[in-house]
Amino acid sequence: MIGWMQKHRKYLVITIWVSTIALVGASVVGWGVYSFSSASNSVAKVGDTKISIQKMQQEYSRLYNLYNQITGGGLDEEQAQKLGIQEQAINNLIYKTLMLNYARDLGLLVQKEEIIQELSKMQDFYVNGKFSKEVYLKTLEENNLKAKDFEESIYESLLLQKLGVLLDIPLTPLEIDMLRNAYFTEDRVSIKILDEKQIEFNPKEEEIKKYWEENKDIYQTQRGYELEIITLMPQDVKYTQEALEKYYNDFKNQFLDAQGQIIPFKDAKEQVQKAYQDSQAQKEALKQYIALRKAKEPMGEVVKIYEKEEDYKKYDNLINLLSQAKEGDTLKPTLTPQGYVSAKIKKIIPSVPKAYEEAKKDASMDYIKMQKNKMLEKMAQEQIANFANIQSKDIGFVGRDYSKEIAGLSLDETQEFISKLFMASKKEDYILLENKAILYAIKEQRSKNSDIISKNLDFLIQSGTKIKQQLVEGELLNELSKIYKITKYQ
Repeated sequence: MIGWMQKHRKYLVITIWVSTIALVGASVVGWGVYSFSSASNSVAKVGDTKISIQKMQQEYSRLYNLYNQITGGGLDEEQAQKLGIQEQAINNLIYKTLMLNYARDLGLLVQKEEIIQELSKMQDFYVNGKFSKEVYLKTLEENNLKAKDFEESIYESLLLQKLGVLLDIPLTPLEIDMLRNAYFTEDRVSIKILDEKQIEFNPKEEEIKKYWEENKDIYQTQRGYELEIITLMPQDVKYTQEALEKYYNDFKNQFLDAQGQIIPFKDAKEQVQKAYQDSQAQKEALKQYIALRKAKEPMGEVVKIYEKEEDYKKYDNLINLLSQAKEGDTLKPTLTPQGYVSAKIKKIIPSVPKAYEEAKKDASMDYIKMQKNKMLEKMAQEQIANFANIQSKDIGFVGRDYSKEIAGLSLDETQEFISKLFMASKKEDYILLENKAILYAIKEQRSKNSDIISKNLDFLIQSGTKIKQQLVEGELLNELSKIYKITKYQ
């Protein structure tokens, strides 16, 4: 939080402005299972500072909008409750209030002139190059905000900026030296690769069944949907030469060549035909959707589809929309490989544990995989104890930025091995990958040449400083939570 503020100070007030009016964009959203006392008008208290319901609603709306964008506009109140957005909103405000309390107790101040200066930077309130108080107050009124509350949010952001300056703790020379050694050191390594393919394991029937019984909740049938659907393929739409020519003349700017010039009708006819059929299919599918939604009697085809690969190939993102809907809903036309599909959900078929015979194949594969992993690790433990006497391969010097494939490993496996190698604390040991174990011994170390270090050290110091700030802020929040009593009202 503080680190971000330091880096983006000039955008901070704009961010506060967007966050403050986020309630408007979220429309009317429920507030979950919490029941707040109208007498206290608060959701929490940090020290002597109360967090109002209004602030929680604004923060909730900001987070709701954010998650809604991530999910492509498919978020509803029930999903928001499952995600715990309300609890997250309250916690965000508690963390912020802890910092504000600490800033005030340190004696940090924000003068009225500083708030006015920040307001004067907001171009949203300007008319003809000058700040307009009338536009300012009207804009706030349109968004159900009071000037006092908005200016308080600016006051808080400026106060947090000042606290951020105090928490801007640079790396010490010793920490820089440690980073240099950690990131610019190369190891000369000898390795031996053990592969699961070398291991033979044939389980008994009773072993597989016992494994399935202990893990049967893992092996579920796929969730499904019984639907009444109406499908319309764009290529089935009838057309005439006259209709195509009219469509072309109305939308000719859509048919451009590589140089941005309009393609003549005779050359663009095939494109025009597809675009016309698609536009007409959309219109007709929308009519079908309305009829399906209002229909009291069946009017479409009844099908069952499941959340499995074959059905995803046929119905594409329709299944994603179904997963967010409920029984009785009618979904608007969705373009799938089957055409435009309007669907009414007659029944949701829940996922349930499979019977043993259904799950046997998958359970057997998982059990064999688990046992082979155990046997592979045991083999690695036995051989690493005698690494000096086994045949290994010297792969030369490797660093954190090693980008080649090691013989016997894929590129992904190589990168995973290198990453784990530089987090290891032993000179000789083994590293487990998904299907392999790699025995290693570090023979010697060296530093990269000074040119490489000088080119990259500044970036490394910046990254290290950010990490240190995050750690400091985390520890500070832990301590502040002990100093300022936190109470949540429910």
